[in-house]
Formats: sequence, C-alpha cells, structure tokens
Amino acid sequence: MNEADDLQAENDALKARIRELEQRLMEARATHSSLAIASDDNASAAAFHQTMLAIMNRLDLNDVLEAIVEHAARLAGTTHGFLHLRRFDAEVMEMAVTVGRFLPNRGCTITPGEGVSGRVWQTGEPMMVEDYRSWEGRIERLEDTDFGAIIAVPLKLKGTIIGVLGIAYDAAEQNDVQSTFVLLARFADLAAIAIDNAQLYTSAQEELSEQRRIETELRISTQHLRDMYRVAQRQSQELHLLGEVRAALAREIDLPAIFRTVVESIASTFGYTQVCLYLRKNDELILQHQVGYPFIWERIPVGKGIISRTILSECPTLVADVTTDRDFLGVIDGVVSEICVPLRDQGTVIGALNIESRNGVVLTEDDLRLMTEMAEHINVAIERARLYERLWRHAQQLDALYSITGDITGNLHLDDVLKTIVERMLALIRAEHGALALYDAQCNDLLVHLSVNMNHDYASVRLALGEGAMGKAALNRRPVIVYDYRSWNDRSLQCEDEATANVLAVPLLAGDELIGAMSAGVSDLTRVFTDDDVRLLNMFAQQATIAIKNARLFAEVQHMAITDPLMGIYNRRYFHVAGRREFERAQRHRRPLAVIIVDLDDFKRINDVYGHPIGDRVLQTVSHTFRRVLRSEDLLARYGGEEIIILLPDTDHKGAVRVVERLRLMLEQTSVATNQGPVRVTASAGVAVLTDPYDIADVETLIEQADQALLRAKQAGKNRVEIWREGSRIIHDSSP
Repeated sequence: MNEADDLQAENDALKARIRELEQRLMEARATHSSLAIASDDNASAAAFHQTMLAIMNRLDLNDVLEAIVEHAARLAGTTHGFLHLRRFDAEVMEMAVTVGRFLPNRGCTITPGEGVSGRVWQTGEPMMVEDYRSWEGRIERLEDTDFGAIIAVPLKLKGTIIGVLGIAYDAAEQNDVQSTFVLLARFADLAAIAIDNAQLYTSAQEELSEQRRIETELRISTQHLRDMYRVAQRQSQELHLLGEVRAALAREIDLPAIFRTVVESIASTFGYTQVCLYLRKNDELILQHQVGYPFIWERIPVGKGIISRTILSECPTLVADVTTDRDFLGVIDGVVSEICVPLRDQGTVIGALNIESRNGVVLTEDDLRLMTEMAEHINVAIERARLYERLWRHAQQLDALYSITGDITGNLHLDDVLKTIVERMLALIRAEHGALALYDAQCNDLLVHLSVNMNHDYASVRLALGEGAMGKAALNRRPVIVYDYRSWNDRSLQCEDEATANVLAVPLLAGDELIGAMSAGVSDLTRVFTDDDVRLLNMFAQQATIAIKNARLFAEVQHMAITDPLMGIYNRRYFHVAGRREFERAQRHRRPLAVIIVDLDDFKRINDVYGHPIGDRVLQTVSHTFRRVLRSEDLLARYGGEEIIILLPDTDHKGAVRVVERLRLMLEQTSVATNQGPVRVTASAGVAVLTDPYDIADVETLIEQADQALLRAKQAGKNRVEIWREGSRIIHDSSP
C-alpha cells in the first residue's frame, strides 16, 4: 500500500497550496480596492474606477488581457491598442492582444530595446512617441503601423516588468496626450494586478484539476489492486487444475490416447458434464472422444453446427444461451450454454474442443478463457504426437538419404556427379523425370547440364533467373511447387513441348552462394508434392551441393596442378606429359607434329627498367595474344622464365612457319601501357617438326631440336625464326 500512502501525501500538499493561492487572491483584490479609492474623485476617476472593476472581476486570463487593451484604448479615446506580454521561457515579449490597426501584428515578438515596447521594457519607464511615422526607432517589419502618437507604459508586478501596454493615435501629439499618459500609467498598475489575479486563478484551477485527477487515479488504483487480488486467486486455482491436465497429457504421445485423456481430464478436473472433441477430415468432422452424452453425432458435415462455425472462423465461441443460436444442434435435452475452441497443429486448425452445460449452469467468459488456454496445451500435445510420428517416418527417409549421399559424394568427376544426383533425386521422392542446372555467374543465368526422361534434351539450354520452376527457385532461393506445369503462368516458353506434370524445384545453395537448381516432376496430377517431399529434397539438395562443390574443387586443383598461375597456360610438367601422348599418336598415325619454342627478346631489360610487375603484365599480354591465334587442339605452355613452348598437331614446316610468323607479327604490334610510356616486346623462335621418315626417338629430342633452332635465332640478331632440319638448317629471317 505504499503507492496509496504516497498519493494521499501528495493530495494533502495540493490542498495546502490551494489555500495559499486563495489567500493571495483575496490580498490582490484588497490592493485593487485601495488603489481605486486613492484615485481622483472627479467623473474621470469614477469612470476609471468602473473600468478597473470590470477588469478585476474577470478571472479568465485571455478575457482579462482583451479587456485591458479594449478599456485602455477607450479611456485614451482611441481604437488602436496593444499589449506585449513577456515570455519567461525566452528573452522576448510577444504581442499577445491587439485592437485596431495593430491586429495584423498579433503574435509578433520583440527583444529588449526594440521599438517603443522594447525600450519601455529595457528602461522600466513609460514612453511617448509624438510622431511614430518619423521616429527613428520604428519597427519596419510590423504591418500597418502608420500612426501619429504612441504611448506605452510598463506592466509591473512586485517590481518586475511582466509586459507593456500601449495605445496609438492616427494623428501626431494632441493637447490632452499628457493627461492620457498619466492616466495610462496608473491604469497599467491596476492592470498588472488584474493579470496576476487571473494567473493566480488559472494556477489554482489547474492545481485543483490536478488534485481531482490524482484522487480519481487513487480510487482507480485501489480498485485495480482489489481486482488484481481476486484475479490472482482465481488464476492460482486455474493454474493448479491446468497443471493436473498438463501432467496427464505429458504422459501420452499417441494421438488417440491424447484425445481420450484430454476429454476425460477436463470433465473430471474442471467439473464440466458434457465434453467432446472432433477432428476435421475433408468435408466432415469426425468424433474422437466424448464424456457425458448418451448418444452423439459421430460425423458432422462441415458447415453445420456451432463446432463447424468455430473451425471455419478459427475463433473461440461462447454461446451463453443456446436457444438464441440457430446453429445449435441439440443432440440432448436441457443444454443451456456451449463453448467451442479450435485446435491447431503448427498453426493450422484441425478440429475443435466442445463443452456444453446443463441444469441451469451458464458458461461465462471465464470458462471461455480457461478452455482457450487449455486448447494451447492440447495443441502442444498434438504437435508433439505428430512430431513423433513424423520423426519415425523421417528416420526411414534419412536411412535412404544416407545411402544415396554416399553414392554422390564418393564421385569427383563433375559430369558423373550431376548424372548421379538427378537419378538419385528421382528415386528419393518417387518422381518420373527431372533436370539440373548450374548457375553461370558471368551470364547471371542458369545453364541446364542434364535432363532425364523428358520429352526433349534440355542440356545447354539457358534459363533466366525467375524463368520456369528452376529459375524461380534460384531467384527466390526457396523451393517452388507447381501444380500442372502447362497451365502455370510462370512456365518457361522453352519447355512448351513438355507433357503436363506437377513439378517440384529446389535451389542448390552453399550458404548464401547460389550453385544452381534442380527439379523433379510427375505426370500423374493426383500425386501432389507434400511438405515432406520439399523437406526431403531440400536435405538432398544440401548433400548434392557439397558433391558438386567437391567435384569442382577437384577439377580446380587438377587445373592448378597443370597450369602456370601467372600466364594462365599449361606448365612445363604437363606439357611433357601431353607432349609424349601427342608424339606417340603422331608416330602411330604417321602425321606431322611441330614444336615451337619462343623466347622474348631482352626481357631482363624490361624487368630492370620498368620493374617486375610490368614484366608480369607483359607475360600475361603475350599469353593472351598467343591463345587468340592458336587452335583449341594446339598445346601452349610456359617452358620457363620468358620462354613459351607450343605443340602443333598435324602441322608441317610450312604450317609451323605460318603460325610462328603470325605470332611474331602480332607481338610486334602489341604494347603494354606504363607510366613511362608503352612497352613493346619482340620474340625469337625455334621450330622443329616431326615428319617423314618419323625417325625421331621421342618428344624430348624434338624439343631439343627446337631449342637449338631458337639459340641460332638469338645468335643471329633476335626477332626472327629459325627451323631445325637434320644435317642443315633453314633460316627464316623475320627481322624488320
């Protein structure tokens, strides 16, 4: 109860504050009376006195301010007046009230020393401007201020200036302005008191209102605490009963046993006399268990009865008086009320729990809330039982998946891996046909690598991301189920020849990296792919992705083992292996075989002058140039340093000369840009050819002959080609 004590103490403090404010209000009115009595006793003073009484009797602050300006202008014999009120949140005064031609300027602010009011504020003394039109302190930003004389007096309260009151005349100074000046100054003293009275009244009203609000909150809080206590008692009892039912449910994992336990435990624990539970199957509600009914509907058509209405609406239902509800079925006499709550499995309504009361017992919102909470525990038990059933089925599927995974992960050749993946996928989910596509990052699309049992071979077909089932699965990175592919709006036009089928497609993902997609289909439209199929194929896709990445990694490692990392062409070791194979083939079929060794001229000077990074770029440019010229069956390798070796199958002397000349000329026209200007490079080459009578011992001998020819080309002046011929030499002078 500490909160109530604190509120009571605050209430007492507010009452004391209100008594203080009332006392100050009485003192202010007494001061007003003494000032009024002390004024002149002539008719003008009487009018002054009546004016102040009219103002002092007002209590609303806005009314007081308006009355002060209006009466001040009337006493001064003009229609133009204003009142600046000081804002204590900033060092400015705001024109709070205006009459006459001052109206457009209401809300404008001034600072100390600005204009007439600003100077009065600054000096604390009244001020009169005889001709405002020509006054040097005129505020130009104010609107419609073409006045003659202006009088402004301070509004002081206990020595503090709280505002400035002013009036204006259309003409310049008149004969009686001085008397008006004195009258307005005296008027301002009483006006300041009137403003203080109104502010005191407003403050008192606000504090009284706050005090009433606090008292109301205190009463509400006290009542709330009492209600909370009663609710806590009821909830404690309900929690105890719910705990008993939960304990009974926790012992069951079989669905029929769970339904029996639910119905009987609710009847025995909570005292309900009629309890039943139905599950929906297609267009019927099937009774699972009941207590308290001598006879009951075993099946209820969906759409009939309060239970159907609850399942279809997916909302709990309370019918306090069943005679008022036309959906009530009424299988037994004397039923008063009915409660029905939906039951769910993973968020989907699968049935309902129903309670009926007899013998004058009326079910209430508390009963509805209790059964709604009970339904949450039943839902958990249903999900647990369904999960157990799914786990048992999944265990069988995982056994099959495990054996299939071994087939695909044990293979390291990509084509074989892809074929095995599609075959095992079809077997796993009992599909008839399927396809697999890999993502091409350069083209940002899918390239179909394999299709099985389809009307057309789709290998090498490209699918845009989002095109067809595989394209959509790859784009959205989630499975896609299509019912009747031929009638699907997003089907690929490249697959128009395919027979109608239900299709399931899943992406192949390695973390966030898209590897590709695969799809499976069945021609029987009654076979619908289920969530289990999706889950199983997703799991298989993960293993398939690993197998694909392993095969790619194996191919990449193999490629790195035979490739020069700088020039991107074969290395010397692989050249010798492949060269022996080509040499044996050429001898066996008695076909010519040419070997060319090319050495870049003065390459050391390029490294010395321009640096090794430029030298590396030169080597890469040479490699790129050579690859553009050579055929796909030609073998190109880095032989060492700046030496490049080429093997040309089915090429004689003339063919070799044409190739090497073209390479040399293209190299002359190629340059590498640097900060020191373009770098050009030339090359010398040596050529050796295996030809009739095919009596060269091995490829190493052929390479040695080409190397000797290269040495002679270097000695003869570089940038030239020489061809080895046994017993003599043929020099092909290629110097410019």
